Amino acid sequence: MRLHIERAGTGHGGLLLITGEAGIGKTSLTGHAMREARRQGMTVVRGSCWGADGTPGYWPWTQVIRGLRRTARAEAWKAASDGAGAAWQALMGGEAKAEETEQFLLFDAVTTLLITAAQHQPLLIVLEDVHWADAASVALLEFAAQHMSLEPALIVATCRDVEIERPDHPLRDRLRALMSRATTLALTGLGAADVAELMHRTVGRAPDDRLVAEVLGRTAGNPFFVQEAARLWADGHEVTDMSASLHAALQQRLELLDDAVVACLGAASVLGRRFATETLASVTGASPGQVRRWLAQAEDAALVEHERSGTVLFKHDLVRETLYGGLDSRSVRRLHAAAVRALRGTATTPDVTLPVELARHAHHAYEELDCDEAVDLLLSAARHAENRLAHDEAVGHYGRALDRLGDAASARRVLVGLDLGLALQLCGEHERSWRVFGEAAASARELDDPLLLGRTALTLYGADGRGDTALLKPRALHWAHARLVASGAKTAAHGGAGAPGVGPRPPQASSAVPVTDTGELMLSQSHLAQRVAAGVIAGARAAGDDDTLHIGLWARLQAEWGPRAAGDRHALATELVAVSHRRGDRWTEHVAMSMRWVAALESDDPRYLEDFHAMVAMADADGSPRLRLTAVIDRSVVHGVMGRFAEATELLDASEAMSAPGANYYRYFVTHHRWTLLVLQGRFAEARRLLNELRTQQHPYFELVEALTELEAGERPAAPALRPGAGAGGDTVLHLSVTPLWLRYQAQAAAASGDPAWCDNARAGLTPYAGQWLVSLFGWDISGPATLWLGLLDAAQQRWDSAVRHLTDACRSADRLQALAWSLRARLELAAALAGQGARDERYIAALLDEATAQAHELGMTHLLARVEHLTARHTSARPAGDGPPPGAAYEFRRNGAVWRLTYEGRTVHMPDAKGLRDLHRLLSRPGGDISAVRLLNPDDDAVAVVHGMGADEVLDDEARRRYRRHLERLETEIDRAVERGDDEAAAAHDRERAALLEELRRYTGLAGRSRRLGDPRERARKNVTARIRDTLRRLDEQHPALAAHLRDTVSTGTMCRYTPDQDIRWQL
Repeated sequence: MRLHIERAGTGHGGLLLITGEAGIGKTSLTGHAMREARRQGMTVVRGSCWGADGTPGYWPWTQVIRGLRRTARAEAWKAASDGAGAAWQALMGGEAKAEETEQFLLFDAVTTLLITAAQHQPLLIVLEDVHWADAASVALLEFAAQHMSLEPALIVATCRDVEIERPDHPLRDRLRALMSRATTLALTGLGAADVAELMHRTVGRAPDDRLVAEVLGRTAGNPFFVQEAARLWADGHEVTDMSASLHAALQQRLELLDDAVVACLGAASVLGRRFATETLASVTGASPGQVRRWLAQAEDAALVEHERSGTVLFKHDLVRETLYGGLDSRSVRRLHAAAVRALRGTATTPDVTLPVELARHAHHAYEELDCDEAVDLLLSAARHAENRLAHDEAVGHYGRALDRLGDAASARRVLVGLDLGLALQLCGEHERSWRVFGEAAASARELDDPLLLGRTALTLYGADGRGDTALLKPRALHWAHARLVASGAKTAAHGGAGAPGVGPRPPQASSAVPVTDTGELMLSQSHLAQRVAAGVIAGARAAGDDDTLHIGLWARLQAEWGPRAAGDRHALATELVAVSHRRGDRWTEHVAMSMRWVAALESDDPRYLEDFHAMVAMADADGSPRLRLTAVIDRSVVHGVMGRFAEATELLDASEAMSAPGANYYRYFVTHHRWTLLVLQGRFAEARRLLNELRTQQHPYFELVEALTELEAGERPAAPALRPGAGAGGDTVLHLSVTPLWLRYQAQAAAASGDPAWCDNARAGLTPYAGQWLVSLFGWDISGPATLWLGLLDAAQQRWDSAVRHLTDACRSADRLQALAWSLRARLELAAALAGQGARDERYIAALLDEATAQAHELGMTHLLARVEHLTARHTSARPAGDGPPPGAAYEFRRNGAVWRLTYEGRTVHMPDAKGLRDLHRLLSRPGGDISAVRLLNPDDDAVAVVHGMGADEVLDDEARRRYRRHLERLETEIDRAVERGDDEAAAAHDRERAALLEELRRYTGLAGRSRRLGDPRERARKNVTARIRDTLRRLDEQHPALAAHLRDTVSTGTMCRYTPDQDIRWQL
């Protein structure tokens, strides 16, 4: 053990698994390890698992992080918590939910936290009784152990290997696999001499050989059993019945105590292995002083011990199990009910375990606790578990709440069933979730409550349809609609948040692809959801039922996508904000505020920024991780619209580091947003590479995104993209929300084809959206004003007057919304339309092009500059003489501010400034001549270039290398010898010396063992210049493959660099 601790201190950590039966000494050994680690200056943290029902998911890791926060140095904790991001806070009772944090990011955050802390001070992590851990905690242990094997951190975990061999053990296969990869230390029983010594230490008397042999035979050398046998012997009892039952031995020991002490310990066994004196006093009804006196007697009997934190601990869980098993069923229920009241009365600070503890006691109290109170506690624990990403735990709480409600149909049973179904979906158990949904829907029909049935149908409508083999989702909508109509509820879709009127119809988009019957059926299902939602909203308002009103408003928000629907959604979102505020539901209030600014932007309302800033301010004031995450995502979207691409990308990266939802649909939303940013910037090669990621994430409209990528890059798509909803299956909410993106595709594809019929069909689909922006995927995709694409279609058909009118509107709209990226696109198209119209105001066209040029440089949308130059060439009379590059330049490599203009073989591209381009420019200026890499690295400092051009001496000569090698061989031999003779200290000392020697060698040698030279600047210059030229050529491959190929063939790099063209090329530099 000492050797493992010492090796961890030198960066050779990993996982040490200590196995053995109960009482064999695992806890004693880990206690010794913790003391030794502290002696060596390590930070020590521990977490213990517990096998009782309702233990929080990730509970041992929660304890580990708490311990680290408490014991690590301030600077170490700050560095660790800053470096790990926010995802780990979910384990501390934070607000992050399953929809927001996927397991990998959580595991990575926790591991990063531990590794960063270990880099400041070596770390020992002790996890006790992992055979009782939840599956998620073991998965995190596997992940952490794999990533910490070469870090100054050692994980020591204890496990009863006998227990995991049970066929019904839920972690049997996983723990077996873990044992095969970890270093395992299997503890066995003591020998005769050690048994005799332990008995002597325990009772102060030396046993004879016959008794030692008897105890050894009965206990198999188990230290805990040996101590129990020794105490029985010391008290005058026989030890011959030890093998029959340890329980009896413990029971005999308990009989030596006063009855009041045993009763007190029995009540404590209900609370758990650790408990607070004040809580126990409340459970027993005795005074705290009396309870402390009873516990003092138990401590004298070595049954409990007081910890430094003030809590009391059973010395061994076998003691607690014996006490608990000795209680009759009525006492168990009564004590659990008393524990509920005690914990509610004595808990003064929030604790991650409190909701779970209350739920456990409520479950075991049965009829001793009011049914509604018990269900309230179970539901609170379930939601608390979801906040901590413990999905399986949440399912357990919801299931126990459902059981507590009994089989009789009730409104509460329906609502708990819906919660359980949604929780099962988060666990990936879709088929089981729909079975639970089916039971809830059947109960709702039996109760015949229109609002309850409507609420049920709307919940199912928003659920994942995988596993719905009985088509319960559409059937529930039909049931609910029929019952609401029969009840006289108003099911006609209302405008806004309550004004009567006819709701928006879905767009009748024209396309070369006909709409199938399935598509129409699914769209009509969405209409049905709107009507059911309208009925639920009306009924909930009349009844003053904010919980049901919240469900109805949310369903309407999901279903209201289409032309002229943005105003209604803005009103719905505003009402949902108010309702959520009344309910104290900060999360839904925040999401509704997000949907509100999206609806305002879609309506071409510049006040969207007010709604947006209000949403961000709320997240900042709340401070919870999930609200901050949503605000960061929304800020990224808005920055992208405004053309602030660097900030948008930085925010998007931050959102992925903070957390991301486990469900696939969220991941493809994030990747889709990244795709929009790349396409807007003209980074088409990167956008194409991102398509593979979208395909892997099962983006439901991958073909549409792929086709738009090709159109934006000026290519013809390989295949047409089908209209959303045209195929079988899928989510109708998504079908409606992605329709604007498909209409954009129709416009671009039709305009590119020039097909008059296709252009007319695309125009017919877009016209209802005139005056608003094309917003898809609930705001993740913003595709500019609809008038931009209408103008594009007009220009393709040479309807110049209409094109100019539409594109002028698009420019004004983009300027009004401060959407610079779309303003630039609209200006370019307007300039082209004016030129096609034959407008005489050449200066206005020139002014548009000048503005477009400035914006393209400012925003980094340099891919549009070629279009600007093409249009400028037709209107050079509006530009001052001498401006721009020389006419007819066939080969250019010149910089204008932050942008390079590169022309080769008749094609011109623009690229942002980079050091590699400057290196190439200098080489092209001296064809056939050598330029040193040092000179390229320091072009403006002659002294540095001259001095650094000199050579350098080797750090290690041949003789030094031979000495190092001999010394390493000697150390390895000494380590082997020390291990063979069991001298751990000597082996560790030699190993430390060997590690230090290897580290020194690594500093003095380069790749493949080549000797480094003392401060060799030529080598550094060669590497830097070569790397940046290669990077530039890789990026040039995407923009101008012919020029990249030419430079790759003619430019050589090394200590000396050269450009040697195979023909006479006169570069305009």
